[in-house]
Amino acid sequence: MLMTIAKFVARSETRAELLGLAQELAERSRAEAGCLEYGCYQDITGDDTLLIVGYWADRQALEQHCESAYFQELVSRFTTLVVDAPPSVSLYEVVEIDRL
Repeated sequence: MLMTIAKFVARSETRAELLGLAQELAERSRAEAGCLEYGCYQDITGDDTLLIVGYWADRQALEQHCESAYFQELVSRFTTLVVDAPPSVSLYEVVEIDRL
């Protein structure tokens, strides 16, 4: 199982739009084969910071996700809404988890 974490810092004036795009991305991603969990999280101490966390069955599922037309389109729209582009993205292999 793989976990992805993407961190975005929105420009204050675009936070609502970025959050809407991130929520759409999460909803559409959850419908994909191989997506085990996908969520969007807003930092409670700095509400311009968003995390998108996904869990994928395997590398093939993640690659298909990243190559999908909707993913490419939505993520390309992120770049005009964030402080720094590209965002910080990390990929991890899950070695232990208590539930999913």
